[in-house]
Amino acid sequence: MMLVRSFKKLTVMSAIVLASLFIGLPAQAGMLGTAEMLNMNSQSSDISSQRAWIQQQLEVNGVDMEDAALRVASLSDQQVEQVHQRFEEMPAGAGALGAVVFIAVVLMVTDLVGYTDVYPFIRPASNTN
Repeated sequence: MMLVRSFKKLTVMSAIVLASLFIGLPAQAGMLGTAEMLNMNSQSSDISSQRAWIQQQLEVNGVDMEDAALRVASLSDQQVEQVHQRFEEMPAGAGALGAVVFIAVVLMVTDLVGYTDVYPFIRPASNTN
């Protein structure tokens, strides 16, 4: 009985870890032709000016200069174009609600399994001791 319970805990924790690793990891691959490579060179100056503009806007909105530089440097060229086009529409903290809900669900599952005791109204699923 103890072996089954520990196996259940291990399975649930493994599933949680794997789910958290694979959520939101997009993958892209493809071949580039000569025309696309030449077009990329002309767009690089546009991208660098857009990066500078985005960094300036972040600093104006209260982000530290070093943090703004790091954030802009971590963006891909496609993300820079999207942010540049829709900077005024983008709400601060967008997606935070999803992260909070995800963490709450993970804590509920770990409470049900018996790893944690965060929520007092949840009792472990197998309480046969």
